[in-house]
Amino acid sequence: MDTTTSLIIALIALLCSAFFSGLEIAFVSSNKVRAEIEMARGGIINRILNIYYRNREMFISTLLIGNNIANIVYSMAMAVLLAKPLEQWISNEALLLLVQTLIATLIILIFGEFIPKSIFRINPNASLRTSSIPLFMIYCVLYPISRFTEWLSATLMKLFGIKIDSTRVRLLTVDELDAYLQENIDKREDENKTVEREVKIFENALDFSDTRLRDCMVPRNEIVAVDIEDTTRDDLVKLFTRSGLSKIVVYKENIDDVIGFIQVSELFVTDVDWKTRLKPVVYAPETLLARKMMQQLMDEKRSMAIVIDEFGGTSGMVTLEDLVEEIFGEIEDEHDRNRLTARQLNENSYEFSGRMEIEEINERFHLDIPESDDYQTLAGYLLAENEAIPNVGEVLELPPYQFTIERKTAARIELIRVDVINGEEEKK
Repeated sequence: MDTTTSLIIALIALLCSAFFSGLEIAFVSSNKVRAEIEMARGGIINRILNIYYRNREMFISTLLIGNNIANIVYSMAMAVLLAKPLEQWISNEALLLLVQTLIATLIILIFGEFIPKSIFRINPNASLRTSSIPLFMIYCVLYPISRFTEWLSATLMKLFGIKIDSTRVRLLTVDELDAYLQENIDKREDENKTVEREVKIFENALDFSDTRLRDCMVPRNEIVAVDIEDTTRDDLVKLFTRSGLSKIVVYKENIDDVIGFIQVSELFVTDVDWKTRLKPVVYAPETLLARKMMQQLMDEKRSMAIVIDEFGGTSGMVTLEDLVEEIFGEIEDEHDRNRLTARQLNENSYEFSGRMEIEEINERFHLDIPESDDYQTLAGYLLAENEAIPNVGEVLELPPYQFTIERKTAARIELIRVDVINGEEEKK
């Protein structure tokens, strides 16, 4: 093999190696949701892509085999190409082989791995679509080899007692859908500062799958409840009028022994004792998934659940409306969450209710208050940092924010002023 032929073969093999390496990273980093949307439109390219995504392991195996073949051919051609020039300077065969290997490896790492992977990663979906037809021809040629290697791999794993998950890989996962939605939401916010309600609902529905009752319940200290033994009809009427609620929890002796709830409509039935008109509640642990609670309430035709802690005491309550709000947003027919204060006073000052969730504050006002599994609300964050209930007027500096307590009770923080103290807050 002469020098010219070796050079041509080495270049072709290097291009093939770059092609396979680039497509491998493009396939792995491609947006699966966007690919699924495009494949639903039909067409020969989309049908080919559908084959790749539905047979992920086989497709990646084909790319790896193609890449290995290209690398072997490249190595053989480079050995011939570099032999004569290097022999003039190096007489030791071992040293000659080492130098040939180093030069060939350096070239293929740069031009066959790093550069193509960086280029293909810029727009992986477009790279796959552009290369789909020529790649499909290679896929068909290498398919028998890929099938054999897959069988051989499975056989060896069984021999060594390694279990193989035969469950078919789903095309889309919740994380991928959520990432796709967030990407599009961010784009819309950058373009026109508005987000379509339908997209937001879809995103909430994805988040709802992992939401637990403790994340969406009304906490124990905010439950409006009455003792069945000490409350008259007139007391109930006054409480309904003052609170604006449509349902009030009823307990016996203490809030840890809830026996049901009374609806305001039942008070219109004046010839019957209101205590006989109680509606039953469902009991559920804090860790129960909200979607399961929602399904249970609908199946049993109930509208309220009492959330209990690990000791069996009442931790909070949740209604079917609360669960629906987690998906569709706030429903302003009750006076629970819409009483919360959340407003911007000036460019770097804000005012929030202590019960405002930090995630919602950060999202609505583009702040970056730390979030944690140990707390959900702004008041919870301050209590975690201060380890005591601060007094009215007390200032807590937690850079880059300054928190001023504007209103509190003996047991909770009700209103907080937030000032950005380290320059302008970086937009998320």
